[in-house]
Amino acid sequence: MVWSAIELYYTPGSPHCRAVLMCIKALELDVDLIKLDMYQKYEHKKPWFVKMNPQHTVPTINDNEYILWESRAILCYLVNKYGSSCPEKCQLYPTEPEMRANVDRLLYFDTGTLYKNIVDYFHPQLMSGEDADERKANALKQSLEYIDLFLEKTSYCAGPHLTIADFSILASVTQLEGMDYKITAYPNLCKWVERLKSELPYYESCNSAGIEMFRAWAKSKNRSYSSKGK
Repeated sequence: MVWSAIELYYTPGSPHCRAVLMCIKALELDVDLIKLDMYQKYEHKKPWFVKMNPQHTVPTINDNEYILWESRAILCYLVNKYGSSCPEKCQLYPTEPEMRANVDRLLYFDTGTLYKNIVDYFHPQLMSGEDADERKANALKQSLEYIDLFLEKTSYCAGPHLTIADFSILASVTQLEGMDYKITAYPNLCKWVERLKSELPYYESCNSAGIEMFRAWAKSKNRSYSSKGK
């Protein structure tokens, strides 16, 4: 375990926080974990946290007074700073331009397509009780089909080995479990998820409680939502 002065402000139910937690474990960093209650106490809106991060989002890190938020930026930063001295850890965010570009492409895909479509589809149902939108449902299915296609040729999302792109996309896809959305129709994606669950020794500790927390929150909204996958 590598000691660091990093503080991570997080909530377990956030897939973005879960991705960063997996990266921290992969890098074997000793980090001060500071859990925020965002659902009942709204701690992310406290003046001290808003001063630190005006967008009051999680995850947020404080690394020796350097403040950074946005999970994918944090993933890149942590490997760049704390993984460079170890070839295996460095490969989580490769320095080779082509490999790094592949990782970046998947991170941007997660931000602008996959996770966006998850939120676009479920958020109106959970927060406003709206009916499921078929167009948004199809956009989500298309996102999952793309990942399934990517995984036809490679063992991991961005290439032949584990990268931070896997952490980001794995966290997004497993968030669907909290809404009982099935991905069995996407065989490559499904096998990849199940393989990483058993392959990553830290998967359980970084993810399971958070997914269940999100599931409980979703059910507490007392909204009916369509969890019908393809």
